Formats: sequence, C-alpha cells, structure tokens
Amino acid sequence: MHQTLTTQDELLNLLKENGAIPFFSHQDIDIVLQAIKILERCNCRVFEFTHQRDARGLRMFAWLAEQARNMNVIMGGGTVLDATQAHRYIKAGAQFIASPFLHKEMAQVCHENQVVWMPGCTTLNDAALACELGASVISIVPGNILGPDFLREVTRAYPALSCIPSGGVTLSENNLKRWFHAGALCVRLGESLFNKEDVAVKDWVKIEHNVSRALQGIKQVKTSLLSNKPIAL
Repeated sequence: MHQTLTTQDELLNLLKENGAIPFFSHQDIDIVLQAIKILERCNCRVFEFTHQRDARGLRMFAWLAEQARNMNVIMGGGTVLDATQAHRYIKAGAQFIASPFLHKEMAQVCHENQVVWMPGCTTLNDAALACELGASVISIVPGNILGPDFLREVTRAYPALSCIPSGGVTLSENNLKRWFHAGALCVRLGESLFNKEDVAVKDWVKIEHNVSRALQGIKQVKTSLLSNKPIAL
C-alpha cells in the first residue's frame, strides 16, 4: 500500500501544485471510483467526496478512502455540516474536512485528529474567526457572489490564510486568471470536470480528456501569471 500525505503543509503544497480540488459524488460507488482513478491517472492526487447526508454515503466514503489510499490519492469529506459528521468522516479515513460554514466544535474535532479543516467564509469577520479557530485554509463561498476582489481582500488582511474559491469558478482563461491573480491557493471544481451527461453514459475517455485538459489549462494560466505571457486555452 502506498503512503499518503497527511500533514497540513504537504496537503496545501499539493493543492497549490494541482491548482484544483475536484469534488464529486454519485449514488453508484463504481462511478465515484472511476472518477478517482481518472484523477490519479491525470496526476491529481486530491479528491473531495461530497457528503450525501446518510449512513450509506459514509459507508461508501470509507470503502472509497481505502481504494484512494492504494492509489496514493488524498481523500476528504466535503459539505460536512457538524462536528459529529466530521468525526465520522475522519474515522472513515478523511484526510481533510470541508464545510460550507464555520463551526467551532468541528474545528476542535479536526484539530484533535490533526486533519485539515476548510471552513466556508463569507465575510472578513468569518476569516478572522477561522484564524482564531486554527484554520490555515478557507473556502470563499459563494464565490460567484463574493468574487476575486473579496478573496484578495481576505489574503491582504490575513496573509497566513490560504483561500479556495467555491462556486463561480469556470474553466475560462479570464475567470481562472482573475482568481489566481487574486491569490487563490487553488480552485474547487465539480461538474466542469465531471459533466453530468458524460457521467450518465459512462464516457470515461471523454471525461478523462476533459479532466486532463482542465488541469493543464489551470497550470498554463498559473505559469502565464508568473511570466506575464498571454496563453491560449
């Protein structure tokens, strides 16, 4: 079995390198497994499983987390709503917990288990509280409403925080450049990677091509910002 990365710094460095944190969920466990395999082949070693709000979803997560470890993919639980859920996902193998909002008890559970906590923040006060509760990375939600200017404001006020926009992220060059120029650690992507129609017909070749192209496009955008050169996606 491969050894997965577990430390906070290693996870954040990997997210920065990938430029994306893919999220996905499906009632068919084999379909989710195919998504993880595609990410592994595309050298994207972080995956966020969207919480399904039932015991079956947790059982799915536990089995998938074991498969992900064998592929050296770091798997976390997303849209986790309270401390009890966070604890259950951590025990099932989650190596990070993403929540749409701040939750003091959830922060404590993650801290006690040395698991990265990614709370959702919508205001500067949220960001300040996240810092107080020990968060090193936050989600900017909803990204489509707050926009890159808010992310830039957060990173300016709290430079120790890493920010991930959630919602409002597209694969267009202009959209990606605005987020990364504002200081995003990476972007959270779901259906733009795993198109519903393609998933429904299990067109894995097309999905893998889309994922590979998207990740390459993100890397080109980041390289372009560093070199100030125009790119063509």
